[in-house]
Formats: sequence, structure tokens, C-alpha cells
Amino acid sequence: MPTTFSSQPYKGTRDFYPENLQKRNYIFNKWRETLVKFGFLEYETSLLENAEIYIAKSGDELGGKQLYNFYDKGDRFVALRPEQTPSLARIVANKFGDLKFPLRWFSIPNCFRYEQPQKGRFREHWQLNVDIIGLQAGGAELEIMNILAELFKSFGATKNEFKIMYNHREVLDIWLVEAGLGEKKSLVYAVLDDWFKLSLEDNKSKLAKGNDEIPGLTDPEIQTIVELTQKTGNSWEKYLKIAHTFPEIELLLNSVSKIQPDVEFDFNPCIIRGIAYYTGVVFEAFDKNPANHRALFGGGRYDNLMELFDKKAPAIGFGFGDATMNEFLTNWNLWPDFENIQIVRVGLMPFSDSDLVKIYNDIIPKLRTEGKTWEIDYDYQRNEEKRWISLKKRGCIEVLKLN
Repeated sequence: MPTTFSSQPYKGTRDFYPENLQKRNYIFNKWRETLVKFGFLEYETSLLENAEIYIAKSGDELGGKQLYNFYDKGDRFVALRPEQTPSLARIVANKFGDLKFPLRWFSIPNCFRYEQPQKGRFREHWQLNVDIIGLQAGGAELEIMNILAELFKSFGATKNEFKIMYNHREVLDIWLVEAGLGEKKSLVYAVLDDWFKLSLEDNKSKLAKGNDEIPGLTDPEIQTIVELTQKTGNSWEKYLKIAHTFPEIELLLNSVSKIQPDVEFDFNPCIIRGIAYYTGVVFEAFDKNPANHRALFGGGRYDNLMELFDKKAPAIGFGFGDATMNEFLTNWNLWPDFENIQIVRVGLMPFSDSDLVKIYNDIIPKLRTEGKTWEIDYDYQRNEEKRWISLKKRGCIEVLKLN
């Protein structure tokens, strides 16, 4: 008896039937249209990369636990890319002397991460990556924030439906040292990174508990962190004072709401971003729908990543997943009415092979100039009425007989 297999896709991946692919293509097309209007150029890289790149720079979670890696037949240690930024750094380094900086590039790669599938998160996903390479911190941050806002607005989203939150890793580092918490930085980072996913009491409990390497915070230390997250008291005043010493944060605080007055921006110390290579400003966008507490996307400045390839260039960018965008559009009913986007499909009913020659030479070219699509019924011997009904069921608005 022949072996049979499950028809289900591999766990954490998706099959895209025509109606699903129509939605994904709608997202991709909007992304491309917006980025091209802002002067960004599209690029692509291979799905396969040197696994050591991610192990070196993407942190323990992404570069270790979530990495799809294996040895190929040439005994090379390779991985399915979990993200695009290291690949971007590699190809820029490869032609570093020939490129005209700054680069404004984007890509929509598919990526793989071995993690627990859940709503809006899969093991295989597609992701918009947008990067500016070759500009120091400052105006590039403002440019990226403007693009983020325009990407949402291109789908018809308003400030009632999303907000963009940003922070600066160095600001938080300095504040932690001044608060006497420098040695507990990794613990605080881990808790703040999940701050919006848990209740206040759960967050306080995690801070108090600590971990195997770092003892928990004292009650006064926990209160200091809570005041910071709530942006109150002396903790927040000190944080703002430090922030104003960074020109890029000063620029965002003073200008981003002026160029995008109809979008909500929030300077917030809870925005951390877990990936290890971020060096400065970091940011995330959040759905305001209470049914979705997860970040829609994230990014930040990564000035040191190209050192992996013995090059040096400042950079900032972000990744925006197709699954989270899909959820966002569904939550707020922002999809277009695909059913009423009328494309005339013409059914063609030949009765002989000679009719096919006429179809391909005369009829199809005319349909193409009229913006119509077509489907040919090749079953010459079948009852004519049944052929007509079959073409109608397959979406043909018109049926053309050739006899």
C-alpha cells in the first residue's frame, strides 16, 4: 500500500490560497508604493546565510533557540534567515567601496524562526525591512518615524487605531547606573521588554524575584522602576534630563509631532527591543485594539552591526511582519472590499482546435487591451449548457461561444 502524508502545512507555516494571497499581495503592494514614493530602492538576498552571523549578533533568543540551522553537504554551518538586517549588512559590506551612501533600501523577505506559533506569529513569515545606512543619529531618526506613520496611513489607519513608541538604549543605560541599578541591567531590560504584556503586579513580582544570575530588586528599587514606567516623579524627571542630552531624542521630542500631527508618538522607557545589536533609538508600534497587546513591529539604530564584516557605517531600520499587519487590518476593518473590485472574467467556449487558434490570435489580445481576464473550457464534447454553467460557477461574468 503506498505511503500517504498529511495535507496540512508544516507547523507554523501557512498555505496561501488565492483569497489569502490577494490579501498578502495587497499589503506588499501598499508597502512598495509607499517606500518607492519616499525614494527607497528594493533589494533581495538569499534565504540561506552563515549561521554564525546570527549567533554572533542577534542575541541568545533569536541567534540560538529560534534559529533553523544545519550543516550542508559541504559541512558549512548555515541557517534559514530569522531576520533580514544581518544579510543587509553583509551585502553592503560586500560592495562597500562601490556604493553611494546614504543608502535607503527596503526588502520583503520571508524569514524563519523556531518559536511557538500563536495568533499573529508563525515560524515562517514575510517581513518588510526598511533601512537607512550611512547617516549618523539625528535626521535619519525623524525620517524613519515619518515613514512609519505614512505606512500606517497608506492603509487608512488613524491615530485612534495605532501609536508609535520610542526610547533610547543609552538613555536607559545611564539612568540605570545613576539609579544604582547598573549591575541589574539585564534583569530590568528583560522585565521592561515585556512590560505591556503583563499586569503591574506581575511585573513587580518578576523584578522582585530576579533570576539565577541577578538577585531581585528591593521594594524601593521596584518603586523607582514603576515610577519610571508610569512617567511620574523624580525618576521620570531624571530620565527626561538625560534624554535631552541626546540630539536625536531632542529632535524627535520637538519635531516628530509637528510633521505628523495626526499620529500619536510616545517617548517611553519600556521600549527595549530584545535584539542585541541595537545601539541607540529603538521603537515599536502598537495596535490600540484591546484584543491585541503585542507590538506590531519594531526597529532601531544599529551602528555596529557591520563590524562583523570589518566595515563601519551607521544605520537605522525596522521590520514589519505580514501576519501582524494582517491582524491589524482585520481588527479595524481596514481591508478593501475585494469582492466588489470588479475584474471582468470572460469564459471562452471553443468547439474545435481551430477555435483555439482564433482564441489565442484574435480574442485574447483584444481582452487584454480591455483589461479583462479569461478562462477557456476545453471540453468540446460536453453538453453546451453544462459548459456554460461551469464557466459561470468559476467566476466568468461573460461567456463567449465560438461557433
